[in-house]
Amino acid sequence: MNQSLSTFLKIAITVLSISAFLFFIGYNMIGTETNQYISKISSMDNNLPDGSSGSNN
Repeated sequence: MNQSLSTFLKIAITVLSISAFLFFIGYNMIGTETNQYISKISSMDNNLPDGSSGSNN
């Protein structure tokens, strides 16, 4: 009984550790990609005409 419980806990801790590690890597990757996307959209937005000279006022 103790041996099977010990084995189960080792496997559970290993799975939780790997899951946390992968989550941390994925979270950082998403943050990096989001920041790159925001800067790309901002630079595109700065090059668009502002539309303030239109006749629809």
